[in-house]
Amino acid sequence: MTPFGINPYLMLTLLFLLGTALGRIINLCIEEIPREEKVGAAWKRVFRRMRHLGSRYHLPLIGVYLTRSKNSNYSYRRSHREALVELLNGVIFVLLYCAEVPLGAGALLQDSGLFSSYAPDLVTVDSWLSPAGLLNLRYFYHLVLIESLMIATFIDFDHKIIPDGCTMPALFVGVVGAFVFGVLYLVPVWFQEPSVVRLFGVYFPEDYRHHFIVEKIPQWVVTYPHLHGLAVSLVGLVVGGGVVWAVRVIGQWTLRQEAMGFGDVILMAVIGSFLGWQATVTVFVISPLCALLVVAVSIFFKLSREIPFGPYLSLGALLVLLGWPKIWPLAERICHLGPLLPILALLMMVLLTVCLLFTQFIKWILGIPLYWQDEWVEEWTSADQLTYQSGENVNETQGRWDLNTNNHTRAGRGTQHYHQWKNGR
Repeated sequence: MTPFGINPYLMLTLLFLLGTALGRIINLCIEEIPREEKVGAAWKRVFRRMRHLGSRYHLPLIGVYLTRSKNSNYSYRRSHREALVELLNGVIFVLLYCAEVPLGAGALLQDSGLFSSYAPDLVTVDSWLSPAGLLNLRYFYHLVLIESLMIATFIDFDHKIIPDGCTMPALFVGVVGAFVFGVLYLVPVWFQEPSVVRLFGVYFPEDYRHHFIVEKIPQWVVTYPHLHGLAVSLVGLVVGGGVVWAVRVIGQWTLRQEAMGFGDVILMAVIGSFLGWQATVTVFVISPLCALLVVAVSIFFKLSREIPFGPYLSLGALLVLLGWPKIWPLAERICHLGPLLPILALLMMVLLTVCLLFTQFIKWILGIPLYWQDEWVEEWTSADQLTYQSGENVNETQGRWDLNTNNHTRAGRGTQHYHQWKNGR
């Protein structure tokens, strides 16, 4: 289902070359965006840098080596990293296309790796897009997310921050693209299992039970596709950012330190604006598992206790897109709970709080410090006292006329013998 009937292998080759070429720009963004706080100023730096670079620099994979000079301060390690970013970007372009777009000439919409029983139906919503057009358009829509995650990942590795310059433009594209096309979502903003909802209505008076007779998918999803696309993006944005914000607040309250940065909140909101809230919550569940191995290694080698979480949120989002056929059936069963989901989410947050408090209690019993002290504590040590005394002016007449200080005063200061020796007395 390649566009315009292009040979699938040629299409994959072109995508790999496109990915590596865009990797050059990704490297510039990684270097320039952290230097500015404002989004516009950050991207001006990127465009200005692109205009002042030689044509050889823009060659993928090898351009960074061709522009080196013998006396260059540009380390080979950094050159290798930039080449790796470009190669990785090209590989992801190919893998994501294989996952989202079936390559066979007679392939159907159902053969896509992102297809589910809740996927958008082009016939029902009366869309002007063909199945091939939908799959390829959604692929390039997701590429905007992937490129944003690539920039955020390596900036977070380098500086432990996620600046707005690498997230806010993608957030805009995610929301506007979802509204304009209306059929780029993975699953609807809301669906439920009618039997579960009816069972939930048993606990209410009989006069209210008719409210619990519902459809599996609300009718307005099909009637207003553009508004539904906007709803998918906005709800995903709020839920994605809200989940990380809640964990941030709970961690700050229980651990007395920042559990997650505000950049992680925005990054998760960006993921939610593209993938919807169901896939975004799945990303949040997978990401800690991705980071678990790194945390174990850092503890074993006594490395820094703080690790950037943004890269693992990005990896979780990529894994959800690539492994959707295996991941979604497990998440779908939970989403069928319908109105029970908010209650389940609240219980999970309460359980997280209890677990963190219990961990603090165990640390208190074992005599382990409850809070990580990494701040400088003001204290006057013996070394400080010796440094202070060595810098004191032991001769009260240095640079001045002799003040004829009383000998008893000099003796009390310990400068009597020094004064007599210097003045020949």
